[in-house]
Amino acid sequence: MKNIQTLALLFLTAFLFISCEKDDNNSTPSIKNTGYIVGFDPCTINQSYKIGYIIITEDLKDTLVTYNLSDDTYKMPASVLLNPTDTLYKIPESYFQGYRNTPFFPESLRNAYPINFSYSITKEDEMIFYLCTTDILFLNFSQVIIKSATK
Repeated sequence: MKNIQTLALLFLTAFLFISCEKDDNNSTPSIKNTGYIVGFDPCTINQSYKIGYIIITEDLKDTLVTYNLSDDTYKMPASVLLNPTDTLYKIPESYFQGYRNTPFFPESLRNAYPINFSYSITKEDEMIFYLCTTDILFLNFSQVIIKSATK
């Protein structure tokens, strides 16, 4: 009887340790990269939504869009931040003019906003979709969530 109790106790202990392991399949890994903020989602400017920024990686392999680097409400100059005490850049309103034709800043500004960042690819339930009735430009970039960013 003592052997059965010991065996049951070992089995229960092992089961508790196995069931308490973190499920890594549900977490998205962070990716570190360097790049440049080169533009914005025109819909966010036209409709006064939280601004979505376009980032091109330094190696030019990825073009990404993120909606968590701007103020909670639309305002100019546009902030690039992760929290109110950590503003990386203030982008002037004039850089967003002509937004219906292109989502990119002028060529002369393409390297003006370097950024070192870590991010994760947005899961389906985390994606941001804005209704834009007057814009015909569709951004087909990977949507990401910036975890950390520095100049």
